[in-house]
Amino acid sequence: MMPRTQVSPAGVAAIVVWSLMLAAAAATCAAAEKVGEVSLAIGVSRVVGERGNHTTSRGMSVQVGDRIETERGGHVHLRLVDGAYVSVRPASRLTIEAYHYDPARPQESAVRFRLETGVARAISGRIAETARERFRLNTPIAAIGVRGTDFVVQVELDRVRVTVHSGAIVLAPLGDGCAANALGPCATAAARSLSADMGRVMLEFQSKQAAPRIVPINGTPSPDRMNPPAADEPRGGVSGTDTSEATSEVLAAQAVAGQPQPVPVAPQPPPLPPPTLVTCPPVCFVWGRWAAQPLPGDSLSVPVAEALAGREVTVGNLSYALFRPESSLTRLVSGLGRVDFTLRDAQVHLLRGGVAELGRVDSAWLSVDFAARQFATGLAMSHPQAGSASLEAAGRVREDGIFAVRNADGRVAGALTLDGKEAGYFFERVVPAGTFMGITRWSQ
Repeated sequence: MMPRTQVSPAGVAAIVVWSLMLAAAAATCAAAEKVGEVSLAIGVSRVVGERGNHTTSRGMSVQVGDRIETERGGHVHLRLVDGAYVSVRPASRLTIEAYHYDPARPQESAVRFRLETGVARAISGRIAETARERFRLNTPIAAIGVRGTDFVVQVELDRVRVTVHSGAIVLAPLGDGCAANALGPCATAAARSLSADMGRVMLEFQSKQAAPRIVPINGTPSPDRMNPPAADEPRGGVSGTDTSEATSEVLAAQAVAGQPQPVPVAPQPPPLPPPTLVTCPPVCFVWGRWAAQPLPGDSLSVPVAEALAGREVTVGNLSYALFRPESSLTRLVSGLGRVDFTLRDAQVHLLRGGVAELGRVDSAWLSVDFAARQFATGLAMSHPQAGSASLEAAGRVREDGIFAVRNADGRVAGALTLDGKEAGYFFERVVPAGTFMGITRWSQ
């Protein structure tokens, strides 16, 4: 039998202290685990955290608790271990508050960032793709959750602006029901969502507002215009618009620069008969145009400044934005059943070689199931040189009355008035000769 070893009270205390030290060291090692690395560093920037204050360099690892700070002219790009990409643009501060990635059990992964000021872009990795309810980007006044996406957020003083390149986001004010230490999108009454298919619009929230609101990008500078990306940042159109597509050729210069410029006018064929119209009620949707001068034959749009009066923006593209009358209703009515709308007015242009040529909407239909929140629509269009084309689309209508669908045929994005009496949408259809781009308005 081995003799027993007596441990004094002082020895027991020493063992306890040593065990606590080992546990603390283990926790520190866990917290210091590499979660990604710097893939690009331009200008003056630094990483501030438990390791101290270090000048940022390519290949430097980042960990939970690190704050990435950039000065004017500084850009830092991060590539995280789940494949996510984060760009921290000039004069910005972004903190990695939480990050856990488990490839074997991705549903238990989690990530939370905090953007104190400036502009950052986030492209989803496997965490946001497989566990969207566990991704969060906080700002001092609002929280952003994702639905598999690529978005840009701008924070300045008491205001937040968000644009979406692809996918969708949810923006909600921090407060009751939306805690800063939580994960995922907030499901409060003030939460608002934005998808890339809604076109050239963004969400804006100011601390004095009750909820975020949709604003047009051309009418209000977007984060990408206020704080442009570095040349090495992955390409992506603003709010889902790919500027390399034919649909973006016309008016692209003034849409990006914010300055109206003349649009080349092609020789026009003889006037085409318009489709059958109905009388417009006193209050209805208005299409606002970005350019100072309308496109050839444009009889539906007015300058954006005029369209804004008493209305809110819903969707938009490089040429137009759809403005809806303000309403006391907070969500789309649901008790109307299925409604087949009547076309009030419509127009279409063929865009080719930077020139807009007037075409014709030959027929169109729109049906909305208000109970199921679904829509379906179809159009037939033609142009003397391009011939005929058709477009059909169907999808979900959000509770705020907005709908947007992109498919192999083209794109449709629009809105309903919340009382369900009116509708409007823009459409784009690529054909061999160019792109048909048009706008519509509908009534019950």
